[in-house]
Amino acid sequence: MQAYQSPPCLYCGATWNPPGAQSCVKCHNLLPAMPPTYAPAATPPTAAPTPDAPFAAATLAAAVRPGFYRGPLRTFLFAVVAGDAYLIWWCFQLLGFAQRERFKGAASPWWVLFPIANLVHISRAFKGIADGEATRLDRSRLSVPLANLGLISMLVLSRVTATVYGGAGLALDATIAIITAGVLAMVQRSANAYQASAHPELGPAPVGIAGRYTWGEIVALIIGVLLTLLLVAADLAPPA
Repeated sequence: MQAYQSPPCLYCGATWNPPGAQSCVKCHNLLPAMPPTYAPAATPPTAAPTPDAPFAAATLAAAVRPGFYRGPLRTFLFAVVAGDAYLIWWCFQLLGFAQRERFKGAASPWWVLFPIANLVHISRAFKGIADGEATRLDRSRLSVPLANLGLISMLVLSRVTATVYGGAGLALDATIAIITAGVLAMVQRSANAYQASAHPELGPAPVGIAGRYTWGEIVALIIGVLLTLLLVAADLAPPA
């Protein structure tokens, strides 16, 4: 007897979702809607999923938003308070999103863990979002050179702050956090605009800090806040 296999998830490829499931048990994104094998008399047929319309209209109300659809304000605030931990998690989601959308040059999210190469792939994802937004909306509000400059500035300042303590060190760390958060929020805003146009089934672009939280985001936020507190304590500690 052959084991049951569900339709593959459009985001992670999982095929072990239970019958009738609307969201993937692995990545929690919405599954393609399957047409019924039979229907009562006078019931209009349900359209089969297609690459351009993978979700049936009947399931839109219960749709679970993809992992890269969140408010820019939320992204900014979490990046400020959670620092590097949130940055790494967000970049992992960015590359996964670029790969799902098949942007030019998109690579595996695991490239985030490799220095230098991660900057190349993150920049390509920025370019893919800007091009996608421009194609859909005739213009893009994302400046790829400015976003790249922000990340490079953050890395350079991070090298400097390692030898600066006290009030100057705290101010420098705060500057790095604000620069990083500004880049992330700018990219998130354009990514949301692209997704709202390319995938209208997702609904309006999210705002504020409300919305669905994933366990990955929560863990990154907690770890990042703890590391930020340790960093502040180290800056304010009297020199030995």
